Amino acid sequence: MAKFHRNASMVILLALLASGCLAPLSNSFTARSLGTGKIGLDGEMLAVVRQEDSVVLPAFTIAIGLSSDFDLGVQIESASMGVFGKYSFINNKERGFSLAGVLGAGAVADGSYAYAGPVLSYKAKSFEPYLVGRLNYVHYGESEDLFEDILWEAGTYTYVQFTLGSIFWLTQSIGLNVEGSAFAGNLGLADFEDFGASSFVVLGGVKVRF
Repeated sequence: MAKFHRNASMVILLALLASGCLAPLSNSFTARSLGTGKIGLDGEMLAVVRQEDSVVLPAFTIAIGLSSDFDLGVQIESASMGVFGKYSFINNKERGFSLAGVLGAGAVADGSYAYAGPVLSYKAKSFEPYLVGRLNYVHYGESEDLFEDILWEAGTYTYVQFTLGSIFWLTQSIGLNVEGSAFAGNLGLADFEDFGASSFVVLGGVKVRF
């Protein structure tokens, strides 16, 4: 019974993580911009994975290129929604390295989030690996007793998310992407301080460009 209780607690915890109690878990940015007037649609499934448990939930992103180097978009992950802006300082759209900075902010369950970080990517003919380092700020307005022994404390927390991924472009406008993320810092979990050190996020999805 104790083992069942522990496993049930972890499933609920993982579902809340992926549904919006943190900043967005998906990080599938490349450093290239969309281009003026171009639209990008991303549909993804992300999994928060531990040795004991995992949970899979959807994520969506829509963005538009407002200039040759700047994109503005919306991120949706179950119970969270926010906006982001990405500026490409080095923008090799056909082939080569690109470098960008991304900023985002939005609402999560019982709180809000903001994040910022660099994006590095390399465009080959049909292969585009990317690396993202993101500093996240999250504020919880109320403490949440999630499942008897799991407490999500009210307050302000910062943590870092590192993401390595790649897009495999089937055509110039349709691609498949995979990525993995790891965490470091305080996520605001009173009873699971080791969560960030022992967990990671994997993601797979489809990208469409218009």
